[in-house]
Amino acid sequence: MRAPAVTRFVGGLLIAGVALGLPMVAQADDAKDIQKNERQVQAGARRLDDDAARAARTPDGQRRLDERLAKQFNVDPSVVTGLRDRHFSYGQATIALALSQQLMKQDKTLSQQAALDKIVADRQAGKGWGVIARDLKLKLGDVVSDVKKADKTAEHVAAGKSDKVDQNVAKVDKPEKPAKPEKPGR
Repeated sequence: MRAPAVTRFVGGLLIAGVALGLPMVAQADDAKDIQKNERQVQAGARRLDDDAARAARTPDGQRRLDERLAKQFNVDPSVVTGLRDRHFSYGQATIALALSQQLMKQDKTLSQQAALDKIVADRQAGKGWGVIARDLKLKLGDVVSDVKKADKTAEHVAAGKSDKVDQNVAKVDKPEKPAKPEKPGR
């Protein structure tokens, strides 16, 4: 009779151990995802900074880049310039703007400036982007695509390409698809 009691006790311990261990595994996976996303964001920011440095060498390239980033995040160009004045690189400014956009979506009561101030204050307090995102329950993975888009903008400006589409180029219409034949009734 003692064997079933011991078996139940050991079984209970195993179940409790697994139940307590699962959150730790989930936390470890979350930490790995945060680190992975932070590495991706930082790598993208470095590429953006390199392209932005090339863009700033062209005549009015810095102004154009500020305007294009402002348009991407639907802010006034002075917001981008303000971040640059606070010693944020273009990559870091893009990350801050992307996180502030997410924060505004999460908390509809925040203004753009309040959300951005929160992100900037956390960053200037020495927090990493992954920690800021985690603490505010934001998705750093979503920021990766915003940084890539900004990098394409910087590449475009650095290459000296015009912001306006040539008006003389006619838009090519897609050919119409042929109509599907009707199926005979059954």
